[in-house]
Amino acid sequence: MDFSFVDELCAPDYKWQLGGRGRPPWPAQLMFRLLLLMFLYGVSYETVLVAELQINIAWCWFVGLGLLEKAPDHSTLHTFRKRLGLQVFLQILARILLLCLERGLIRNVDLYFDFTAVHASAVPFTPYQRALLLALALNRYLDLLEAGQTFEQPLPETLRSLVLEVALEAVDSKSLEKVSPERLGESLARLEEKVARMPQGPQWQEPMEEAVQEAATMEAPPTDRKGLLKLAQRLLAVLPQACGDLDARLGKVNNWEFCFGYLAGYVIDGLLGIITAVVLTTANAWQVALFPSALHQHQGHIAGQAGSMAIGSAFDYPEVHREIERAGLKGYIASRDHRDPQGRFGPDRFTWTEEGHLLCPREGPDREMKPVRTHGDGRVTYQGRGCADCPLRSRCAGEDKSGPRSLTIPPEDHRGIPAGPEAAHGLGERLRSRQHLPPR
Repeated sequence: MDFSFVDELCAPDYKWQLGGRGRPPWPAQLMFRLLLLMFLYGVSYETVLVAELQINIAWCWFVGLGLLEKAPDHSTLHTFRKRLGLQVFLQILARILLLCLERGLIRNVDLYFDFTAVHASAVPFTPYQRALLLALALNRYLDLLEAGQTFEQPLPETLRSLVLEVALEAVDSKSLEKVSPERLGESLARLEEKVARMPQGPQWQEPMEEAVQEAATMEAPPTDRKGLLKLAQRLLAVLPQACGDLDARLGKVNNWEFCFGYLAGYVIDGLLGIITAVVLTTANAWQVALFPSALHQHQGHIAGQAGSMAIGSAFDYPEVHREIERAGLKGYIASRDHRDPQGRFGPDRFTWTEEGHLLCPREGPDREMKPVRTHGDGRVTYQGRGCADCPLRSRCAGEDKSGPRSLTIPPEDHRGIPAGPEAAHGLGERLRSRQHLPPR
């Protein structure tokens, strides 16, 4: 593949001119080829990449270096990535996808979407450390308000005395149940002394100041303990949660796995398994929000109308169904378990007639659900008609409930959810074909 376009796209970021002063920079194409090797072979660090380059003849040939030529050092690779930035790399990758499309490596017919957890290079704060940082931020917030005096009523004196207690409550961890506010206050005093002696301040100080400044200008000052607790909970969500990667967050990947870092969503072409779009968000974000951005990115990279999209059950939500419908794709989405916490039938077991009537899961007469209330947000509450003698009553309405089954749903969104078994069968066929894809 000809990578000469890399030099063209990177030229605006290079200030050196032929015949000018200074040492000429490494060619952008060579540097990009090095980073490409780093990604393809899963090399963790630039230092390891440079060391391997000195003994791997194939790698030297790929990047365009002779056997005795000196290779760039690890700091040069870091400077190259920082100089170009995200947008230039996205342009380069988009050009590579166009070359794959021209050579028939991408068909844009059957697409797949999936996501994976990306663990951050960071050490998460303990609950005690998070409470300590939150108490520091709350004190800083109160200092800013008292110095600015932009509010009519003075802050109650009790708010300052509640900071430590509220910080422990906001973090809400079992490990803090036996921690007293006095103990946290002693640690806070030592932390403030340590920070004051640091010439440049700790890594988390700048993002903490930004969060406090934004809260001081955007929100009304708290007047009681309840208001201070709400403020603490909002600050806790935006304050750093680890040493190292300050943007990383703790999130749930599935029902049994947690990740401290990020979630990466991928759109994959079904022909050879080439990734055509990648989106990244923090691990505490809603996974469903990854899909629309990834699909729009794929459509921007690959021209033409795709045929179908297969997705796992983690994305069985109305928002995803609507997005697939707007894109003109045939969706294959596995049905997730829609049962409520009591184990009752979920909304996916209720279906619609062509006339627009909602039917319950039972067979026979009295299946039609009766609309009893329309809510302001567009949702409608339906109620069953023949629940008293229904053989499915224990699994639908619940054994300990004497009344009929009720269901509150947005009708338009619910109509877009296919029946679970049918969707699972269609997706199963797609995923079985995906297992035969060659490695990317």
